[in-house]
Amino acid sequence: MAAKEPNRRLAAVMELAGVSNKGLAVRVRGEGRRIGLDISPDHVSVKRWLDGSRPHEDTIRCIAAALGAKLGRVVTLTEIGFDSPQTGSADLLLDGVRYLPESSRAIDILEGLTDADMGDYPLATKAQWDPTVSPGIITGYLFAASSWEPSPSEFDAGLGLAARIRATVRNLTELEFQYGGGHTRKMLLAYWKSEILPELRNGHKGLARQELFAAAADAAEVLGWNAYDAGRHGTAQRYFVQGLRLSREANDAVMGGQILSNLSHQANYLGNFNEAVHFARAAQSATTGRASATVNAMFLAMEARALASLGDSRGCGAALNRAEQEFARRRQEDDPEWISYFDAFELAGEAAHCFRDLGHSRQTQIFATQAIDPELTPARTRSFICIVHADGALADGNLDEALSLASQSVELAGSLQSSRHGRYLSDFYGSLTGGRHIKHPAVKAFADLLRSKHPEMVHSD
Repeated sequence: MAAKEPNRRLAAVMELAGVSNKGLAVRVRGEGRRIGLDISPDHVSVKRWLDGSRPHEDTIRCIAAALGAKLGRVVTLTEIGFDSPQTGSADLLLDGVRYLPESSRAIDILEGLTDADMGDYPLATKAQWDPTVSPGIITGYLFAASSWEPSPSEFDAGLGLAARIRATVRNLTELEFQYGGGHTRKMLLAYWKSEILPELRNGHKGLARQELFAAAADAAEVLGWNAYDAGRHGTAQRYFVQGLRLSREANDAVMGGQILSNLSHQANYLGNFNEAVHFARAAQSATTGRASATVNAMFLAMEARALASLGDSRGCGAALNRAEQEFARRRQEDDPEWISYFDAFELAGEAAHCFRDLGHSRQTQIFATQAIDPELTPARTRSFICIVHADGALADGNLDEALSLASQSVELAGSLQSSRHGRYLSDFYGSLTGGRHIKHPAVKAFADLLRSKHPEMVHSD
Protein backbone atom coordinates (compact mmCIF):
# COMPACT_ATOMS: atom_id res chain seq x y z
CA MET A 1 0.00 0.00 0.00
CA ALA A 2 1.39 3.44 -0.95
CA ALA A 3 2.14 5.76 1.93
CA LYS A 4 -0.72 8.21 1.17
CA GLU A 5 -3.34 5.77 -0.04
CA PRO A 6 -6.33 5.67 2.34
CA ASN A 7 -6.39 2.60 4.57
CA ARG A 8 -9.77 1.24 3.51
CA ARG A 9 -9.21 -2.08 5.26
CA LEU A 10 -8.82 -0.38 8.64
CA ALA A 11 -11.92 1.72 7.95
CA ALA A 12 -13.92 -1.41 7.07
CA VAL A 13 -12.97 -3.23 10.28
CA MET A 14 -13.71 -0.14 12.38
CA GLU A 15 -17.14 0.06 10.77
CA LEU A 16 -17.72 -3.63 11.39
CA ALA A 17 -16.71 -3.22 15.03
CA GLY A 18 -18.84 -0.10 15.40
CA VAL A 19 -16.10 2.15 16.75
CA SER A 20 -15.40 5.80 16.00
CA ASN A 21 -12.00 7.42 15.66
CA LYS A 22 -12.18 8.59 19.25
CA GLY A 23 -13.45 5.22 20.46
CA LEU A 24 -10.62 3.34 18.75
CA ALA A 25 -8.03 5.72 20.21
CA VAL A 26 -9.38 5.04 23.72
CA ARG A 27 -9.29 1.27 23.17
CA VAL A 28 -5.75 1.35 21.75
CA ARG A 29 -4.50 3.36 24.73
CA GLY A 30 -6.14 0.83 27.04
CA GLU A 31 -4.55 -2.10 25.22
CA GLY A 32 -1.17 -0.38 25.48
CA ARG A 33 -1.57 0.02 29.25
CA ARG A 34 -2.61 -3.63 29.55
CA ILE A 35 0.64 -4.87 28.08
CA GLY A 36 2.89 -2.18 29.55
CA LEU A 37 3.34 0.15 26.55
CA ASP A 38 3.34 3.91 26.85
CA ILE A 39 1.32 4.97 23.79
CA SER A 40 -1.13 7.86 23.58
CA PRO A 41 -2.98 8.06 20.25
CA ASP A 42 -6.02 10.32 19.95
CA HIS A 43 -8.75 10.77 17.34
CA VAL A 44 -6.34 12.79 15.17
CA SER A 45 -3.89 9.86 15.22
CA VAL A 46 -6.65 7.54 14.03
CA LYS A 47 -7.51 9.98 11.23
CA ARG A 48 -3.86 9.87 10.08
CA TRP A 49 -3.93 6.05 10.11
CA LEU A 50 -7.08 6.06 7.99
CA ASP A 51 -5.43 8.51 5.60
CA GLY A 52 -2.56 6.09 5.05
CA SER A 53 0.07 6.81 7.72
CA ARG A 54 1.72 3.81 9.33
CA PRO A 55 2.11 3.98 13.12
CA HIS A 56 4.81 2.27 15.18
CA GLU A 57 4.70 -1.54 15.10
CA ASP A 58 3.76 -1.70 18.79
CA THR A 59 0.81 0.59 18.10
CA ILE A 60 -0.26 -1.53 15.14
CA ARG A 61 -0.39 -4.62 17.34
CA CYS A 62 -2.50 -2.72 19.87
CA ILE A 63 -4.90 -1.60 17.11
CA ALA A 64 -5.37 -5.22 16.02
CA ALA A 65 -5.81 -6.41 19.61
CA ALA A 66 -8.28 -3.63 20.45
CA LEU A 67 -10.45 -4.31 17.40
CA GLY A 68 -10.18 -8.05 18.01
CA ALA A 69 -11.41 -7.63 21.57
CA LYS A 70 -14.38 -5.60 20.33
CA LEU A 71 -15.25 -8.16 17.66
CA GLY A 72 -14.54 -11.20 19.82
CA ARG A 73 -12.10 -12.77 17.38
CA VAL A 74 -8.56 -12.47 16.06
CA VAL A 75 -7.94 -9.49 13.81
CA THR A 76 -4.79 -9.88 11.70
CA LEU A 77 -2.46 -7.09 10.64
CA THR A 78 -3.29 -7.78 7.02
CA GLU A 79 -7.00 -7.39 7.73
CA ILE A 80 -6.49 -3.83 8.99
CA GLY A 81 -4.13 -2.85 6.20
CA PHE A 82 -0.84 -3.14 8.06
CA ASP A 83 0.95 -6.02 6.38
CA SER A 84 4.48 -6.70 7.59
CA PRO A 85 6.53 -3.99 5.84
CA GLN A 86 9.34 -4.97 3.52
CA THR A 87 11.16 -1.87 4.76
CA GLY A 88 11.81 -3.83 7.94
CA SER A 89 14.46 -5.96 6.26
CA ALA A 90 17.28 -4.47 8.34
CA ASP A 91 15.48 -5.30 11.58
CA LEU A 92 14.79 -8.83 10.41
CA LEU A 93 18.42 -9.34 9.47
CA LEU A 94 19.83 -7.89 12.69
CA ASP A 95 17.26 -8.93 15.30
CA GLY A 96 16.52 -12.24 13.60
CA VAL A 97 19.89 -13.70 14.60
CA ARG A 98 19.69 -12.47 18.20
CA TYR A 99 18.15 -14.30 21.11
CA LEU A 100 15.56 -11.70 22.10
CA PRO A 101 14.34 -10.90 25.61
CA GLU A 102 10.73 -10.35 24.48
CA SER A 103 8.79 -13.28 23.05
CA SER A 104 6.47 -10.80 21.31
CA ARG A 105 9.40 -9.49 19.30
CA ALA A 106 10.35 -13.05 18.34
CA ILE A 107 6.81 -13.48 16.97
CA ASP A 108 7.17 -10.26 14.96
CA ILE A 109 10.46 -11.49 13.52
CA LEU A 110 8.92 -14.81 12.57
CA GLU A 111 6.00 -13.07 10.90
CA GLY A 112 8.35 -10.95 8.82
CA LEU A 113 10.47 -13.97 7.93
CA THR A 114 7.50 -16.01 6.77
CA ASP A 115 6.24 -13.11 4.65
CA ALA A 116 9.65 -12.74 3.03
CA ASP A 117 10.01 -16.50 2.59
CA MET A 118 6.58 -16.92 1.03
CA GLY A 119 7.23 -14.03 -1.33
CA ASP A 120 10.75 -15.16 -2.25
CA TYR A 121 12.05 -11.71 -1.33
CA PRO A 122 15.82 -11.10 -1.37
CA LEU A 123 15.79 -11.02 2.44
CA ALA A 124 14.86 -14.69 2.43
CA THR A 125 16.79 -15.87 -0.62
CA LYS A 126 20.07 -14.01 -0.07
CA ALA A 127 20.47 -13.63 3.70
CA GLN A 128 23.63 -15.37 4.88
CA TRP A 129 24.49 -17.38 7.98
CA ASP A 130 26.04 -15.09 10.60
CA PRO A 131 28.88 -16.88 12.45
CA THR A 132 29.47 -14.05 14.92
CA VAL A 133 26.24 -14.47 16.88
CA SER A 134 26.68 -18.06 18.10
CA PRO A 135 27.98 -17.23 21.62
CA GLY A 136 25.13 -14.78 22.24
CA ILE A 137 22.54 -17.29 21.08
CA ILE A 138 23.89 -20.01 23.36
CA THR A 139 24.26 -17.85 26.47
CA GLY A 140 20.97 -16.06 25.79
CA TYR A 141 19.12 -19.35 25.65
CA LEU A 142 20.89 -21.23 28.44
CA PHE A 143 20.58 -18.44 31.01
CA ALA A 144 17.16 -17.02 30.14
CA ALA A 145 13.94 -17.83 31.98
CA SER A 146 10.45 -18.40 30.63
CA SER A 147 7.54 -16.28 31.80
CA TRP A 148 4.59 -18.66 31.69
CA GLU A 149 2.55 -19.43 34.79
CA PRO A 150 0.30 -22.50 35.25
CA SER A 151 -3.43 -22.03 34.84
CA PRO A 152 -5.03 -25.51 34.85
CA SER A 153 -8.46 -24.25 33.84
CA GLU A 154 -7.09 -23.26 30.42
CA PHE A 155 -5.03 -26.39 29.81
CA ASP A 156 -7.53 -28.42 27.81
CA ALA A 157 -8.11 -25.79 25.12
CA GLY A 158 -4.38 -25.22 24.72
CA LEU A 159 -3.72 -28.94 24.54
CA GLY A 160 -6.26 -29.43 21.75
CA LEU A 161 -4.92 -26.53 19.73
CA ALA A 162 -1.32 -27.63 20.21
CA ALA A 163 -2.20 -31.20 19.25
CA ARG A 164 -3.63 -30.02 15.93
CA ILE A 165 -0.52 -27.98 15.21
CA ARG A 166 1.80 -30.86 16.09
CA ALA A 167 -0.16 -33.33 13.96
CA THR A 168 -0.01 -31.00 10.96
CA VAL A 169 3.71 -30.38 11.42
CA ARG A 170 4.42 -34.12 11.71
CA ASN A 171 2.49 -34.83 8.50
CA LEU A 172 4.45 -32.16 6.64
CA THR A 173 7.69 -33.50 8.12
CA GLU A 174 6.90 -36.93 6.69
CA LEU A 175 6.55 -35.33 3.26
CA GLU A 176 9.85 -33.51 3.82
CA PHE A 177 11.58 -36.82 4.53
CA GLN A 178 10.23 -38.19 1.26
CA TYR A 179 10.68 -35.23 -1.07
CA GLY A 180 12.98 -32.67 0.58
CA GLY A 181 12.44 -29.36 2.32
CA GLY A 182 11.84 -27.51 -0.95
CA HIS A 183 8.66 -29.56 -1.44
CA THR A 184 6.99 -28.79 1.90
CA ARG A 185 8.31 -25.30 2.63
CA LYS A 186 5.46 -23.31 1.06
CA MET A 187 2.80 -25.52 2.66
CA LEU A 188 4.19 -25.07 6.16
CA LEU A 189 4.68 -21.33 5.59
CA ALA A 190 1.03 -20.95 4.64
CA TYR A 191 -0.08 -22.95 7.68
CA TRP A 192 2.16 -20.88 9.98
CA LYS A 193 0.80 -17.64 8.59
CA SER A 194 -2.89 -18.54 8.63
CA GLU A 195 -3.21 -20.78 11.70
CA ILE A 196 -0.27 -20.58 14.09
CA LEU A 197 0.68 -16.92 14.04
CA PRO A 198 -2.81 -15.58 14.90
CA GLU A 199 -2.98 -17.92 17.90
CA LEU A 200 0.40 -16.75 19.17
CA ARG A 201 -1.07 -13.25 19.27
CA ASN A 202 -4.40 -14.37 20.73
CA GLY A 203 -3.62 -13.78 24.40
CA HIS A 204 -3.70 -17.37 25.66
CA LYS A 205 -2.72 -17.71 29.30
CA GLY A 206 -1.03 -20.24 31.56
CA LEU A 207 -0.71 -23.81 30.40
CA ALA A 208 -2.73 -23.10 27.25
CA ARG A 209 -0.07 -20.58 26.29
CA GLN A 210 2.74 -22.98 27.18
CA GLU A 211 1.32 -25.72 24.98
CA LEU A 212 0.77 -23.32 22.09
CA PHE A 213 4.30 -21.91 22.26
CA ALA A 214 5.79 -25.41 22.47
CA ALA A 215 3.89 -26.50 19.35
CA ALA A 216 4.87 -23.26 17.58
CA ALA A 217 8.54 -23.86 18.46
CA ASP A 218 8.20 -27.30 16.87
CA ALA A 219 6.81 -25.69 13.72
CA ALA A 220 9.54 -23.02 13.66
CA GLU A 221 12.16 -25.76 13.95
CA VAL A 222 10.74 -27.49 10.86
CA LEU A 223 10.53 -24.16 9.01
CA GLY A 224 14.22 -23.71 9.79
CA TRP A 225 15.11 -27.17 8.59
CA ASN A 226 13.12 -26.71 5.37
CA ALA A 227 14.86 -23.41 4.68
CA TYR A 228 18.22 -25.04 5.40
CA ASP A 229 17.47 -27.92 3.04
CA ALA A 230 16.35 -25.41 0.40
CA GLY A 231 19.64 -23.51 0.68
CA ARG A 232 18.23 -20.44 2.45
CA HIS A 233 20.82 -20.47 5.18
CA GLY A 234 20.38 -17.02 6.67
CA THR A 235 16.63 -17.52 6.84
CA ALA A 236 17.07 -20.96 8.39
CA GLN A 237 19.38 -19.58 11.07
CA ARG A 238 16.77 -16.95 11.97
CA TYR A 239 13.95 -19.50 12.16
CA PHE A 240 16.07 -21.63 14.47
CA VAL A 241 17.06 -18.73 16.74
CA GLN A 242 13.52 -17.40 17.12
CA GLY A 243 12.23 -20.96 17.53
CA LEU A 244 14.64 -21.22 20.47
CA ARG A 245 12.94 -18.18 21.99
CA LEU A 246 9.53 -19.82 21.63
CA SER A 247 10.77 -23.06 23.18
CA ARG A 248 12.15 -21.15 26.19
CA GLU A 249 8.82 -19.37 26.58
CA ALA A 250 7.17 -22.80 26.60
CA ASN A 251 9.73 -24.21 29.05
CA ASP A 252 10.36 -26.98 26.50
CA ALA A 253 14.04 -27.74 27.07
CA VAL A 254 14.09 -30.79 24.80
CA MET A 255 12.75 -28.87 21.79
CA GLY A 256 15.29 -26.17 22.59
CA GLY A 257 17.99 -28.83 22.49
CA GLN A 258 16.68 -30.09 19.17
CA ILE A 259 16.94 -26.61 17.68
CA LEU A 260 20.46 -26.16 19.08
CA SER A 261 21.44 -29.46 17.46
CA ASN A 262 20.01 -28.23 14.15
CA LEU A 263 22.16 -25.12 14.44
CA SER A 264 25.11 -27.45 15.02
CA HIS A 265 24.23 -29.45 11.91
CA GLN A 266 23.92 -26.30 9.79
CA ALA A 267 27.09 -24.70 11.18
CA ASN A 268 29.00 -27.88 10.38
CA TYR A 269 27.60 -28.00 6.84
CA LEU A 270 28.65 -24.39 6.25
CA GLY A 271 32.18 -24.93 7.55
CA ASN A 272 31.79 -23.27 10.96
CA PHE A 273 33.11 -26.31 12.80
CA ASN A 274 33.93 -24.79 16.18
CA GLU A 275 30.47 -23.24 16.38
CA ALA A 276 29.02 -26.63 15.47
CA VAL A 277 30.77 -28.22 18.45
CA HIS A 278 29.54 -25.49 20.77
CA PHE A 279 25.92 -25.79 19.62
CA ALA A 280 25.97 -29.60 19.99
CA ARG A 281 27.38 -29.36 23.50
CA ALA A 282 24.90 -26.62 24.40
CA ALA A 283 22.09 -28.97 23.34
CA GLN A 284 23.39 -31.55 25.78
CA SER A 285 23.80 -29.03 28.61
CA ALA A 286 20.33 -27.59 28.07
CA THR A 287 18.64 -30.99 28.37
CA THR A 288 20.58 -32.66 31.20
CA GLY A 289 18.18 -34.97 33.01
CA ARG A 290 15.32 -34.18 30.61
CA ALA A 291 16.18 -35.72 27.25
CA SER A 292 15.50 -39.36 26.43
CA ALA A 293 18.36 -41.73 25.59
CA THR A 294 17.54 -41.49 21.88
CA VAL A 295 17.64 -37.70 21.96
CA ASN A 296 20.94 -37.79 23.87
CA ALA A 297 22.38 -40.13 21.23
CA MET A 298 21.40 -37.74 18.46
CA PHE A 299 22.97 -34.75 20.24
CA LEU A 300 26.20 -36.72 20.73
CA ALA A 301 26.18 -37.71 17.06
CA MET A 302 26.04 -34.01 16.16
CA GLU A 303 29.06 -33.37 18.37
CA ALA A 304 30.88 -36.28 16.74
CA ARG A 305 30.24 -34.92 13.25
CA ALA A 306 31.56 -31.48 14.18
CA LEU A 307 34.67 -33.00 15.76
CA ALA A 308 35.22 -35.12 12.65
CA SER A 309 35.12 -31.99 10.53
CA LEU A 310 37.84 -30.54 12.77
CA GLY A 311 39.94 -33.66 12.21
CA ASP A 312 39.69 -34.66 15.87
CA SER A 313 39.63 -38.43 15.44
CA ARG A 314 39.92 -39.22 19.15
CA GLY A 315 37.20 -36.77 20.20
CA CYS A 316 34.91 -37.94 17.43
CA GLY A 317 35.39 -41.58 18.40
CA ALA A 318 34.65 -40.81 22.05
CA ALA A 319 31.45 -38.94 21.16
CA LEU A 320 30.30 -41.74 18.84
CA ASN A 321 30.99 -44.31 21.55
CA ARG A 322 28.88 -42.37 24.04
CA ALA A 323 26.14 -42.02 21.42
CA GLU A 324 26.10 -45.79 20.95
CA GLN A 325 25.94 -46.32 24.70
CA GLU A 326 23.02 -43.91 25.02
CA PHE A 327 21.21 -45.50 22.09
CA ALA A 328 21.65 -48.97 23.61
CA ARG A 329 19.53 -47.95 26.60
CA ARG A 330 16.77 -46.23 24.60
CA ARG A 331 13.11 -46.80 25.42
CA GLN A 332 10.88 -45.61 22.62
CA GLU A 333 8.06 -44.82 25.03
CA ASP A 334 10.29 -42.10 26.51
CA ASP A 335 10.90 -40.40 23.17
CA PRO A 336 9.21 -37.26 21.84
CA GLU A 337 7.41 -37.88 18.58
CA TRP A 338 9.80 -35.79 16.50
CA ILE A 339 12.78 -38.11 17.22
CA SER A 340 11.03 -41.19 15.80
CA TYR A 341 13.22 -41.02 12.67
CA PHE A 342 16.40 -41.62 14.69
CA ASP A 343 16.86 -45.38 14.68
CA ALA A 344 19.89 -47.67 14.47
CA PHE A 345 20.15 -47.03 10.71
CA GLU A 346 20.21 -43.27 11.29
CA LEU A 347 22.95 -43.60 13.92
CA ALA A 348 25.02 -45.69 11.51
CA GLY A 349 24.52 -42.99 8.89
CA GLU A 350 25.87 -40.36 11.26
CA ALA A 351 28.91 -42.56 11.89
CA ALA A 352 29.43 -42.96 8.12
CA HIS A 353 29.47 -39.18 7.73
CA CYS A 354 32.01 -38.90 10.54
CA PHE A 355 34.41 -41.44 9.08
CA ARG A 356 34.10 -39.94 5.59
CA ASP A 357 35.08 -36.53 6.97
CA LEU A 358 37.97 -38.09 8.88
CA GLY A 359 39.17 -39.77 5.68
CA HIS A 360 38.66 -43.33 6.97
CA SER A 361 37.35 -44.90 3.78
CA ARG A 362 36.88 -48.49 4.96
CA GLN A 363 34.89 -47.52 8.04
CA THR A 364 32.85 -45.11 5.93
CA GLN A 365 31.78 -47.98 3.70
CA ILE A 366 31.06 -50.33 6.62
CA PHE A 367 28.75 -47.87 8.39
CA ALA A 368 27.13 -46.69 5.15
CA THR A 369 26.15 -50.30 4.47
CA GLN A 370 24.65 -50.54 7.97
CA ALA A 371 22.74 -47.29 7.49
CA ILE A 372 20.23 -48.52 4.91
CA ASP A 373 17.28 -50.84 5.29
CA PRO A 374 16.20 -51.82 1.74
CA GLU A 375 12.52 -51.61 2.69
CA LEU A 376 12.22 -49.09 5.51
CA THR A 377 14.75 -46.36 4.69
CA PRO A 378 13.09 -43.52 2.73
CA ALA A 379 14.45 -42.87 -0.75
CA ARG A 380 15.60 -39.40 0.33
CA THR A 381 17.77 -40.79 3.13
CA ARG A 382 19.09 -43.58 0.91
CA SER A 383 20.13 -41.04 -1.71
CA PHE A 384 22.25 -39.17 0.85
CA ILE A 385 23.82 -42.34 2.26
CA CYS A 386 24.61 -43.66 -1.22
CA ILE A 387 26.73 -40.58 -1.91
CA VAL A 388 28.54 -40.89 1.42
CA HIS A 389 29.17 -44.57 0.58
CA ALA A 390 30.36 -43.54 -2.88
CA ASP A 391 32.80 -41.05 -1.32
CA GLY A 392 34.23 -43.86 0.80
CA ALA A 393 34.51 -46.25 -2.16
CA LEU A 394 36.21 -43.61 -4.30
CA ALA A 395 38.71 -42.81 -1.56
CA ASP A 396 39.38 -46.54 -1.28
CA GLY A 397 40.15 -46.79 -5.02
CA ASN A 398 36.93 -48.58 -6.03
CA LEU A 399 35.88 -46.40 -8.96
CA ASP A 400 33.24 -48.72 -10.42
CA GLU A 401 31.51 -49.21 -7.06
CA ALA A 402 31.67 -45.48 -6.35
CA LEU A 403 30.05 -44.64 -9.68
CA SER A 404 27.38 -47.30 -9.20
CA LEU A 405 26.49 -45.92 -5.78
CA ALA A 406 26.50 -42.32 -6.99
CA SER A 407 24.25 -43.28 -9.90
CA GLN A 408 21.85 -44.93 -7.47
CA SER A 409 21.79 -41.70 -5.48
CA VAL A 410 20.90 -39.67 -8.57
CA GLU A 411 18.09 -42.06 -9.50
CA LEU A 412 16.77 -42.35 -5.94
CA ALA A 413 16.63 -38.59 -5.57
CA GLY A 414 14.24 -38.26 -8.50
CA SER A 415 12.46 -34.94 -8.04
CA LEU A 416 13.95 -34.39 -4.59
CA GLN A 417 14.09 -30.67 -3.86
CA SER A 418 17.14 -30.40 -1.63
CA SER A 419 20.10 -28.10 -2.10
CA ARG A 420 22.05 -30.25 0.37
CA HIS A 421 21.72 -33.30 -1.84
CA GLY A 422 22.84 -31.20 -4.80
CA ARG A 423 25.91 -30.18 -2.80
CA TYR A 424 26.71 -33.84 -2.01
CA LEU A 425 26.52 -34.71 -5.70
CA SER A 426 28.53 -31.68 -6.74
CA ASP A 427 31.29 -32.48 -4.25
CA PHE A 428 31.46 -36.09 -5.42
CA TYR A 429 31.61 -35.05 -9.08
CA GLY A 430 34.35 -32.58 -8.22
CA SER A 431 36.36 -35.39 -6.63
CA LEU A 432 35.98 -37.42 -9.83
CA THR A 433 36.92 -34.73 -12.29
CA GLY A 434 39.65 -33.27 -10.15
CA GLY A 435 41.64 -36.49 -10.11
CA ARG A 436 43.08 -39.12 -12.39
CA HIS A 437 39.64 -40.49 -13.38
CA ILE A 438 38.56 -37.55 -15.50
CA LYS A 439 39.07 -39.36 -18.83
CA HIS A 440 37.61 -42.69 -17.72
CA PRO A 441 34.64 -43.80 -19.90
CA ALA A 442 32.55 -44.69 -16.83
CA VAL A 443 33.08 -41.19 -15.43
CA LYS A 444 31.88 -39.71 -18.71
CA ALA A 445 28.77 -41.93 -18.54
CA PHE A 446 28.09 -40.73 -15.00
CA ALA A 447 28.54 -37.14 -16.15
CA ASP A 448 25.89 -37.73 -18.83
CA LEU A 449 23.48 -39.07 -16.20
CA LEU A 450 24.18 -36.16 -13.90
CA ARG A 451 23.78 -33.69 -16.75
CA SER A 452 20.35 -35.12 -17.57
CA LYS A 453 19.17 -34.58 -13.98
CA HIS A 454 21.23 -31.58 -12.88
CA PRO A 455 22.50 -29.73 -15.98
CA GLU A 456 23.81 -26.89 -13.83
CA MET A 457 26.43 -29.20 -12.27
CA VAL A 458 28.04 -30.45 -15.47
CA HIS A 459 29.41 -28.17 -18.15
CA SER A 460 29.55 -29.45 -21.72
CA ASP A 461 32.97 -29.65 -23.32
